[in-house]
Amino acid sequence: MTNAPGRLIPIARRKDRPACVMIPGAGGGLAPYLRLGSYLGQTYNVYAVRAAGLVPDEPPEGSVPAMAEGVLRALEPDGLVPDVVFGWSMGGTVAWEVCATLAERGHRPALVMVDCSPFRLVPDPVRDKGILDVIVGMLGPRPDQRTLDRVTATFHAHSAALAAFESTRGYDGPVLLLVCAGESDLVDRGAALDRWRSLAPELRVGTLATDHFRVFDPEHLPALSAAVGGFLGLPVEVAS
Repeated sequence: MTNAPGRLIPIARRKDRPACVMIPGAGGGLAPYLRLGSYLGQTYNVYAVRAAGLVPDEPPEGSVPAMAEGVLRALEPDGLVPDVVFGWSMGGTVAWEVCATLAERGHRPALVMVDCSPFRLVPDPVRDKGILDVIVGMLGPRPDQRTLDRVTATFHAHSAALAAFESTRGYDGPVLLLVCAGESDLVDRGAALDRWRSLAPELRVGTLATDHFRVFDPEHLPALSAAVGGFLGLPVEVAS
């Protein structure tokens, strides 16, 4: 088990406001969350939790429960107890486990999951290579080889963790699941929604008219922020 120095990244912070924690998808990149985080930052102190494995001498976490525990450990030094937990894709899977553990401790944050399946990820080397190419492309034209190696190892650890994990814990707090109408991580949507509903008595489901990897594109941010803001009771305003 690794400690979590430097893993809590403030996105928007002022005194005396409730906290929102954002958990990254596979590979650990936080850039897609920044615009939505800025919108949520009008109401919340917003933090992201960096994935383990992206700094020197820090191994990636090899299971979803370990990732969830890593998130909780990252919150401890500042005594943060989130009122909102947000996760897209794998981040939603980890966010679910974080909230289930917090509920056992008597706290039930609002949970927002975007296009997140409760089932094991079916291994697909071609799909994984395409996703990794996109992640590596975000590092710039000539990434440092050591950085590239860490990002690659972290992504593969995340893929293996998702292939070995299925969501089975219940969570009775408020939950919003947003599902992409186009290409989606919910391969069998009917079965996935049935599973989430069986685990979450307070589940609300919404649809985003986009694909899984385009959720945070600027043209789709108004719909995403409106859906999240509506669930959280925020002012009618969109991310920009």
